Amino acid sequence: MPLSLILHDLSALGPDDEKRFFESIFQIAPEHWQVSKGATLAETGVSPAYLRDHLVRTLPVPMREVTQLLVTHVSADAAWHALPAAGEEWVRDALAP
Repeated sequence: MPLSLILHDLSALGPDDEKRFFESIFQIAPEHWQVSKGATLAETGVSPAYLRDHLVRTLPVPMREVTQLLVTHVSADAAWHALPAAGEEWVRDALAP
């Protein structure tokens, strides 16, 4: 299944809104890994545009204009450095044909 990288700045959201944001990722991509506070990888068959729109809809209307998101596919030739061993294994498994 395709792997998507979601970059997100949720600093303007309250805890409940942030929780809803992540729950919306989990709804559409049960297989996911939060790489860092601002980055999440998700295995999902939906397009980056669909995933972006799905995530934006979960945000409170006043926060939609100020919450930065970037959603893109991750290709098999992705490169990384200093990921924890479990995270590196997760990424390798997700990118395996």
